[in-house]
Amino acid sequence: MTLRKKSFWFTAVVSFVLIVIFSVLTIQSFNYFSMGTIREQGRMAAEMLRITLTEQMRTGVIEEREMLLKRMRTIPGLVDVRVMRGEPVIHQFGPGKNGEQARLDMEKRVLATGKWEESLIAVDDAPVYRITIPYIASSTGTLNCMQCHDVPEGAVNGAVTLGFSLEEMEKSEALAIVPIVLLLIVFGLALGYFLKRLLKPVVATAESLRGVVVQAEKGDFSGRITAASSDEIGEIATQTNNLMDTLEQSMGKISASISSLGDRTSTSNNGQNLLTHTVHVVDEMVGAARFKQAVEDDLDLDEIYARIRRVMGEHFELTSFSFYSIDGETEGLKPQFVEGVEGEAGLWCDPEILVSPQACRAKRTAGCVSSINNPQICSRFCGGEQKHVCIPMMLSGRVGGILQVVMSEDDVQRLPDIEQTASIYLNEAAPVIEARQLMQSLKDTAMRDPMTGLYNRRFLEDYIEVLAANTIRQKSTLGVLMVDVDFFKQVNDNYGHDVGDQVIKGLAELLKNTIRTSDLAIRFGGEEFMVLLPDTDADGCMLLAERIRKEMEGTQFATPQGSLKKTLSVGIALFPGEKSEGFWATVKFADIALYQAKEQGRNRTLMFESSMWDEGGEY
Repeated sequence: MTLRKKSFWFTAVVSFVLIVIFSVLTIQSFNYFSMGTIREQGRMAAEMLRITLTEQMRTGVIEEREMLLKRMRTIPGLVDVRVMRGEPVIHQFGPGKNGEQARLDMEKRVLATGKWEESLIAVDDAPVYRITIPYIASSTGTLNCMQCHDVPEGAVNGAVTLGFSLEEMEKSEALAIVPIVLLLIVFGLALGYFLKRLLKPVVATAESLRGVVVQAEKGDFSGRITAASSDEIGEIATQTNNLMDTLEQSMGKISASISSLGDRTSTSNNGQNLLTHTVHVVDEMVGAARFKQAVEDDLDLDEIYARIRRVMGEHFELTSFSFYSIDGETEGLKPQFVEGVEGEAGLWCDPEILVSPQACRAKRTAGCVSSINNPQICSRFCGGEQKHVCIPMMLSGRVGGILQVVMSEDDVQRLPDIEQTASIYLNEAAPVIEARQLMQSLKDTAMRDPMTGLYNRRFLEDYIEVLAANTIRQKSTLGVLMVDVDFFKQVNDNYGHDVGDQVIKGLAELLKNTIRTSDLAIRFGGEEFMVLLPDTDADGCMLLAERIRKEMEGTQFATPQGSLKKTLSVGIALFPGEKSEGFWATVKFADIALYQAKEQGRNRTLMFESSMWDEGGEY
């Protein structure tokens, strides 16, 4: 029910209730007054009758009492009058004439109790008020009953019953009440009109306010309220207009800015009013800004990916999602984390996307892929009936990662704008991830030899502390091979630096193809290389060193002057040594063994022995 209808019914009901209440009170008051008047008239008539009968008894004309009663019945309004004798009088004077005995139960009770009673009856369809009043014997007052009656004090000598017609009284009452009721009706109508005029500004302001709010829910804050009065209702209208001015200048611009984020912003709110949706998106932006501050302080990419994982699980309360990073050179997809997967492959998608990145629709199109409103949009999704949204993370104009969200129907209803809000977090993380990737790339570049692609000495200086600590903690050994090309200077002098570079590159490829994945090949400087062999004893080091030496011995390098063969000398030492020397001491020992191999004729491998190192540290 509208406020206008409520105000109408309120006014009508209040007016009607007041009219009814006042009318009932007026009628009751008249009835009370009329009945009180008749009751007093009955008592007065009974007393006058008693006095008259007493006088007739004193003057000896008591036999004329029937004539007296007939005359009294001619009084207007008095339709019945009868006198009854009590038991004391009957005992003294006899039962009297017919009609002087009690006939009604009310009369008998009055003669027995000495208390008056009254009743309202209908005679010939006319209302009659009947009252029976007792005559109590008393020796005091102007009339001394004891002079004529031989009765005790307080005895009931008799009673008189009087009947009064109420027909005339009701007519008189109606004539008196009708004008009052009409006056009350006029008063009620006037009151209703006054209440209507009083509530009209309230109703008009409320209806106008409703229209303004409906507009505001749609993002239109231009609605205003016309002040219908100059009192508090008018102040409400003015203050509401001031509020709408503020909203139009602030929230309106924010809503427009958010709407400009993309077409999906205006369609993803799933029926939410724009103001609520705007506040929600702003909250997500604030959360994303805090998220960005956190990822900027993260140590590396693994910590950033772990933070994205927590946001999806804890903030969005999702249980099924995954994230793929994309290599900038190979464009290959690498799963960083996968949650809630049900398939045997450990992915929500066909593993083909890892082999052929272009099979991923989000990677190929660089656009969001959603099956919420477009089922079967991606044939590589393996989540069955569940919905999925794949959101690409753009890095410098290319797809640098893909966030995949897998949702049930309840999740879709709970997170209608997941595409937009998750994109906000990805957009905040993207520049940080790109910066970390660039730093990692620069670090890799700085730690690799540009000619051979092997790690350089700088990498060794940064990495060796971790490697050495792991070796000691695991109570293992680390083999250190120092490899040097024999007579390399002659190559540069006789064949030129191009051939020298060819030999260096050839040796680097030989090392890559010979060592294990867990081993490290490092260009230590010039034509000198270092090979680190984790979890390898002396025999294993010697075996690999010999394989490298023989492979190099059998390798031919093409030169303008013909084919060229070169040999290697290899020095070997184990870390930690017998005296638990540090890593760099072990490197020194391997270098001493290399020197001894060259001294003994080159093209050979030697394991370091303590005899190669005298007390003064000379060799």
